[in-house]
Amino acid sequence: MKRKELIRSMTAVGALVLLAPAVAWACPICFGGDPNSPEARSMNWAVFTLLGVTGGVLSGFVGFMFHLLKRSRQALGHEGASETQASSSGTEGRS
Repeated sequence: MKRKELIRSMTAVGALVLLAPAVAWACPICFGGDPNSPEARSMNWAVFTLLGVTGGVLSGFVGFMFHLLKRSRQALGHEGASETQASSSGTEGRS
């Protein structure tokens, strides 16, 4: 049933593009409008704002994953294990 719906919707979109191409056109900025117009500047700011928000959310997600990794290592007792082994083996070798 879903395949029929997908084919039907793709056919409708294709017919819309062929029968009414003005609806499918991009904004006037993409067709060589004035890049110094207020509309073009506001469009650029909107794009940069959306990129900044997306980057901030993704950075927060990655940071949270590193936080969870650190906490899981602490809970398992693996945090600093290599440091204590190195310091204990260094002092034992000198004595």
